[in-house]
Amino acid sequence: MFQRIDRTTTERRQLVNDTTDDEEIETKIKSCQRENGRCMVSTSRRLRIFYGDEKVNRILRRLSRRRERGNSYQQQFTW
Repeated sequence: MFQRIDRTTTERRQLVNDTTDDEEIETKIKSCQRENGRCMVSTSRRLRIFYGDEKVNRILRRLSRRRERGNSYQQQFTW
């Protein structure tokens, strides 16, 4: 009749974990873009396996929208 509730993961903790995951994915993608001028397929594939397609796609879309708006950190480096 009465079931135990798992109180170890609250909604707030889940949101914090999601934001830290997003920040980790974003920093890895940014570092790959700085090194190679774009996000390499191998990097995005590895991130998709580890974090999931949905999170990585969301962050790639977010970064591409920022690039379209003209953020300076994602501009192509011309030597």
